[in-house]
Amino acid sequence: MQIFRKEKADLDDTAFRWALYGMLYSHKLFRIGYDSYATDKPPVLAEYIPSYSDKAKRLENVLTKRYPELEFVIFESVLLNEFLNHQIAQNTIYVQVEKDMSAYIFSQLQEELDERILMRPGKSEYGKYWTKDCIVVLDLISQSPLSTQFPHAITVEKMLVDIIAERSIAATFSPSEFPSLYANVLSAYSIDRRKLNRYAGRRGKAEEVREYLEEQSECFQGRCTQLNT
Repeated sequence: MQIFRKEKADLDDTAFRWALYGMLYSHKLFRIGYDSYATDKPPVLAEYIPSYSDKAKRLENVLTKRYPELEFVIFESVLLNEFLNHQIAQNTIYVQVEKDMSAYIFSQLQEELDERILMRPGKSEYGKYWTKDCIVVLDLISQSPLSTQFPHAITVEKMLVDIIAERSIAATFSPSEFPSLYANVLSAYSIDRRKLNRYAGRRGKAEEVREYLEEQSECFQGRCTQLNT
C-alpha cells in the first residue's frame, strides 16, 4: 500500500481497493501470494512433494499400520540438500507426533526399532547423543499446515518454519545458509504465504520468517511489490 499511496495519495481505502482490483483485472498486476503482487506474470511454480529415504518410508509404514488414527509428520535433514550450498552428509529422521501421544510413540519406537531414538532433544543433548539415521521424536504443533494429499509428508510452509523453530533441525546446518535456502525454496516451489505466516506466528517465529521473506522480496529481479492491504 505504501508504494501505491505515493502515486495515488488522494485515494481512500475503498478507492484504493477498487484501483487494485482494476489493475489485477486488466493484468497490470499479478497476485503471487497473500498481500504480494508482481508487475510481470510470475512463472507457475511446482508443489513441493518431499522425496523420502527408504528408512523414513519404513518408519511411516510402521506408524500407519500400528496406529492408523495417529496424526504425525515426517521430515528428514537430507531433504534440505536440495536447497543448501553445503550438503548434509549424515541424515536425521524427525517424526512429529500429536502431543498427547509423542511420549508413548517414543517408548514404542525404542522397543521396536534398532535405531537410536531421541525425544525432544535440546541442542547440547542432540550433539551428545546423535548418531547417523537416528530418529528424533517431536511434538506436532497444533495448527501446523498439513498436506491433504500426503498427510504424513511435510509441507513447504511447515518446513520453512520448523528449520528455524526446532533447535535440533537448525543444528544440522549453518545459520548463514538461511537466506540462500529461503531464496532457493521461493524460486522453485509454490508457497501459501498466509499459511506460512500463520504457522510462523504460532511458533513465535513470525518476525524471523518475515525478515527472510523480505530479503527475498527482490528475488524476482525487482518484479515483486509488497502491498499491505
